[in-house]
Amino acid sequence: MKLYADTPSRRVAQLFADLLTVAWIVGWVLLGKLVHELVSALAVPGEKMDEAGTALSAKMLEAAGRVDDLPLVKDGIAAPFEGAAKAADQLRAAGEAQVDAVSTIAIGLAIAVVVVPVLMWLLVYVPLRWRFIRTATSTQRFLEAGTGADLVALRAMSTQPLHKLVKISDDPVRAWRDGDADVVAKLAELELKAVGLSAKRLRKP
Repeated sequence: MKLYADTPSRRVAQLFADLLTVAWIVGWVLLGKLVHELVSALAVPGEKMDEAGTALSAKMLEAAGRVDDLPLVKDGIAAPFEGAAKAADQLRAAGEAQVDAVSTIAIGLAIAVVVVPVLMWLLVYVPLRWRFIRTATSTQRFLEAGTGADLVALRAMSTQPLHKLVKISDDPVRAWRDGDADVVAKLAELELKAVGLSAKRLRKP
């Protein structure tokens, strides 16, 4: 598989783009982590409510139990303590709900911050990168098989601008059909340069 071009300038550009892509992804992941931490900090009041409610409920239930154990105390005297314990449970539940809500929002925002820009970049970059790899790899295989010069020249006539073809021959199609080695070689070199391969890969007869 041909990952990078033979031509130095294009190879450097591809390497730079790959490194930029990695840096882009890492940067947004770090930013997403920061967003998650900042939003998660909003859950601190809810956590304190949860802790306070749990502690208060336990103390009220403990107090109710002790009151019930006292001698000469009428039944039902512990009811206010039990009521306070229920109120504390509601406070704990509210705090827990707030923590869960903040946690969900923090995760959602972090994912959105990372996924949206990364996905937008990859949707543009990956197809372009894959097209180069596929074209360069298939072209290289033809050349390595020793039968690719004619095919590469033919491809040049179907993909390269007319003003470039005319510089090689006034009638490149006829020259290709006639097997003009010089024209075929120049056409192949033109196409190889376009796909990022070195003209040295052409096998001279």
